[in-house]
Amino acid sequence: MSTLEEKTILITGTSRGIGFHLSGRFLDLGYRVVGVSRSGTPLQHPAFIDIRTDLSSQAGLAVVRDRVRDLSLKGIVNNAGIHGPIGSFEKNDFAQWVAAFQVNLFGAAGLTHMCIPSLRKHRGFIVFLSGGGSGFARPNFSSYGVAKTAVVRLAEVLARELAPDVLVYCVAPGPNRTALLDEAIRGGERIPPSDIVDFSQPLKLIEFLARNTDPRYSGKFIHVKDNYMDWQDSQLASDAYTLRRLKV
Repeated sequence: MSTLEEKTILITGTSRGIGFHLSGRFLDLGYRVVGVSRSGTPLQHPAFIDIRTDLSSQAGLAVVRDRVRDLSLKGIVNNAGIHGPIGSFEKNDFAQWVAAFQVNLFGAAGLTHMCIPSLRKHRGFIVFLSGGGSGFARPNFSSYGVAKTAVVRLAEVLARELAPDVLVYCVAPGPNRTALLDEAIRGGERIPPSDIVDFSQPLKLIEFLARNTDPRYSGKFIHVKDNYMDWQDSQLASDAYTLRRLKV
């Protein structure tokens, strides 16, 4: 097996934002990148495979399954996401509220499910991206926040189920200058400019996780501003940096 085949990573949402920048970074690191997006990406590279499909449908997932069937996947990054309806829950169109889960939760889960056999074989990794509302209550973004909270729990469950063969993480990327951020601001969200995170921070964290071999990181919910590179036993304890029940 060639070095390139040993370093194949699948990234969703590669047409822009974090997914686009992440694809370029992993190409620079010598990976073959399989990019999945609805509209395609402007990236042009001999080691980049562009898959245009909609992960919110079973037919769209089947397109990816057919294209990656014979690839030796080392990792996947579930980055694609949409806000869904913005506004109070009682005024949301409930069909749209549910539809957003097809992308934010079920699309990521379906893609992960089909890739597990290859990831297990190659002792790979899975990264899920959380979003605003998964670590705290975020009014007017209930569909997005609830689906992304479920993604965090899915990462924790898979970290236990797939151990020790596959390491699983959930990344909180912070507010990056993306179309989602612009949409949130138009929807009334107030985000101080000082809180906006440069793309380099989620890229640095995901690159760190792609290289990580310490199984204690698996199952962790890690924010890009956490001091994750210097964590000691206390931070790597089983209930730290996870969704957990707090007893008063």
